Amino acid sequence: MSAKITSLHPQKPKANDCPLCGEKAKRPHTPFCSRRCSQLDLANWLNEAYVIPAHEADEDADLEALIAQADQDILLS
Repeated sequence: MSAKITSLHPQKPKANDCPLCGEKAKRPHTPFCSRRCSQLDLANWLNEAYVIPAHEADEDADLEALIAQADQDILLS
């Protein structure tokens, strides 16, 4: 009975690896390995290479529905 045991949780990258180059993170640049990698990451954020997805159309529709509901509540009271 030599069945291979497979984890239900995928392996996460080590918390002490630089997210850009994969080398071991070093202080004072944690989670990066060097000032260069930390500056490259900052440049990626500032140049909008990283994007946090947003659904503005959905949020606007919800906002309009909430405003309409609030207007009806004021009229009823």
